[in-house]
Amino acid sequence: MSLSKISRSIVVALFVVMIIFFSFIDIRVMNSNMEVTSNVTSNVAKLIYVAILISLVLIYMYIKEKLYRVKVKRKISLIYRYIYITIIIIALSLLLIINKINTFSKISLLIYIVMSVFTGFVVKRIIFNVSKSDMLSVLGMFSHSMLLNVIDDKSILFNSVFLEFSVLLAIYVMQKLIDELKQRGIKNKRYINLAIILGIVISFTSFFGVDVKIWGVVAVISIFITSNLDSTHFNFSSKITKNVSKKRKDGILKIERINISKLIISIIITSIVVALFVYVFSFILNKISNIQIFENIKSINFNGSYNFSFENIKSCTKNFVSLSKTYYMILFVYILFMEVLAIILKRRYDTKSTVIKLIFILLYMSTVVLNINIYYYQPLFSIMLVLIAIVNTTNIYYNREERIKLLVS
Repeated sequence: MSLSKISRSIVVALFVVMIIFFSFIDIRVMNSNMEVTSNVTSNVAKLIYVAILISLVLIYMYIKEKLYRVKVKRKISLIYRYIYITIIIIALSLLLIINKINTFSKISLLIYIVMSVFTGFVVKRIIFNVSKSDMLSVLGMFSHSMLLNVIDDKSILFNSVFLEFSVLLAIYVMQKLIDELKQRGIKNKRYINLAIILGIVISFTSFFGVDVKIWGVVAVISIFITSNLDSTHFNFSSKITKNVSKKRKDGILKIERINISKLIISIIITSIVVALFVYVFSFILNKISNIQIFENIKSINFNGSYNFSFENIKSCTKNFVSLSKTYYMILFVYILFMEVLAIILKRRYDTKSTVIKLIFILLYMSTVVLNINIYYYQPLFSIMLVLIAIVNTTNIYYNREERIKLLVS
């Protein structure tokens, strides 16, 4: 077994252990819950949630099919479908804050709606990049828009929304970079542009509380979990080689034959960009920290004391699953079921899904170690679990490395 396969298996194994632990804590929380809420009302609400989600997706697929049958041009069809999606996201985002909408100014409400739409489309692109399924990507998009928001404080809500958007955007840019690096023999510099964009986005995540060391760990581990990536080499111009001695020319030729991993180059470029832009965003933070919707950023950033203990992990996990016990339990069970099924059917662990799981592990552990309020990260963790559940589903049906359908229903 290759080093990349072993590394991916280790990351997935750690993730599975984490989900089992989450499930155990969730079961304990559910059993110890002494609330006397009506189970009938709760079950009806869950059924309504599922019915609305499925209905919205089916309506989208009906619109798509109808436009295809009447032979509408693809660009026009996309416009119609995106209008429908945008309207639904706006409606759902407003519904989630209906109880506190009066506290929003017109500008802050507009920012919230725009960020909700942007984040929804990033979720769609992440899922589509892996699954190539329009239906699954829209399902994930609407699932994100319908996620329960437990944050009451408006400024923390805005910080959380920007955090969620920036981290998901970083994941999507990573996916595009991996796609580019997997195209062997392509002689262009697009991967350099993507590495620069990734560095800017990662710097943006640090602006909203993600320690850049987390991305450093992701970069190091990505060297081991990736495979079959393209490489490049130095090219010296003819002006340099024209007037040198034969001995030096032979040395230049030897240097030109050295293959350099494009992944290593991308990591170096991204690191340089992050180092530059972190200072830029820190300067911006000092300038706008008095603005209401950003007033809590400084208090949320990683400046607290370290506290890594098993009791702290249990406490943090308990607080997290308590936000929506049944919803998370369903996600945990489904994710574990798909992981077991992947082992039984001998599916390969692809790089992209492994990276998402790795980022989830590191982000969650950072909230524990650095005593970050779990409410701040709850929307991000929730949608990442949804992403992982959908990506796991696609991995059952596809061999991601060869794009060959292996399971026929």
